[in-house]
Amino acid sequence: MQWGHIKTLFILSFLILNIYLVSAFIGRQQEVSYLDTQELPIEDQLASEEITYQDIAVDETEATYISVSQKTLSEENLELLEEIEGQRIEVFNNNQIVAEIESPIEIPSDMTPEEIEARVQENVLFGEDYEFWNWNEELDLLVFFQKKEGGNIYYNESGLLLIYLNEDNEATHYTQTILGEAEEQGDMVALNQPVQVIGILFKGNRLNRGDEITDINLGYHSRISADGIQVFAPTWEVEVNHEQKHFVNAIEGIIYDSDANEFLTGVMSDYASRLTTSLDEDDDISESFLPELTNRLESDNRSETE
Repeated sequence: MQWGHIKTLFILSFLILNIYLVSAFIGRQQEVSYLDTQELPIEDQLASEEITYQDIAVDETEATYISVSQKTLSEENLELLEEIEGQRIEVFNNNQIVAEIESPIEIPSDMTPEEIEARVQENVLFGEDYEFWNWNEELDLLVFFQKKEGGNIYYNESGLLLIYLNEDNEATHYTQTILGEAEEQGDMVALNQPVQVIGILFKGNRLNRGDEITDINLGYHSRISADGIQVFAPTWEVEVNHEQKHFVNAIEGIIYDSDANEFLTGVMSDYASRLTTSLDEDDDISESFLPELTNRLESDNRSETE
C-alpha cells in the first residue's frame, strides 16, 4: 500500500511539473511572438490588423509652434459689426460676440460644407477666417473653427464660431470669439508623417481591426496657455471610417482626447452665465437666447443620464 501511495505521489508531481513546463514554454513563445510583432515595421503591423489608409496624400513635412492671443476688437471692428444688417449684437469684454439673427437663415440639411460656409461667412465678422467643422445634431449647432497659418485651431474657446439652429434648421443666433495674429515660435521642425501618426494611434489603442483612415489634415491644438497667450502645436487631425476624429501632436506624438459635446456644452454654459450676469432680463438677446442655451444644456444633461 505504501509503495502504491508513493508511486501516485510521483506521478502527480511529474504531472504538475510537466504542466508548469508546458505553461512556461507557451508563455515564452507568446512573449517572443509579441516582441517579434513589436519589431515589425508599422506598415506590417497595420496590415496584419487590416487597417487601411489608401489615398492619404499629405505634403506637409515641417512646421513650427505658433503663439496667438485673443483678439480685442478695435473701434473699427465694432463699427463693422454695427454695419451687419438684420442682427442684434452684444459684445462682451471686446472679445466675445453674441448675436440674434432677426430673419432666421435657412440651412437645409442637404447643403454641402462649402455651401454652408458661403451662407454663414457673409453674415459674420471675419467670416472667411472660419472653416465649417461639423453639424452637431444633438445640440443643433453648426461648429466653425478659426484658421491660422492655413490650419484649423481645434477645440479652442478663443477662436470659435457657433451657429444655433431651431427645429426648422434655421440659424437664429450665433456666438463668436476671434484669435489675433499668429507668431511663429522657434525654427521649423520635422513632423511625424501620416503612417507614423496612424502607428501612434494604433499603439495607443485608438484603432480597431478593419478600420479605414479616410482623411488626415494638419491644424493646431493648444499646448501651453499663460497670461492670455496660447502656444499651439502643429497637430494632425485623423479621420477614421468617415466619422471619428483623432488629434495627434505632429511633433511630440501626444494624442489629444477631445469630447466634442463636453467642449461645446462648456462653451454654452459660459455664455449662459455671461448673459445672466451681464444683461438686463428685459434685454432682447437675453430674453430670446437664454432659453435656447438652457434647453440645449438640459437636453444634453438628460441624454447623459438616460
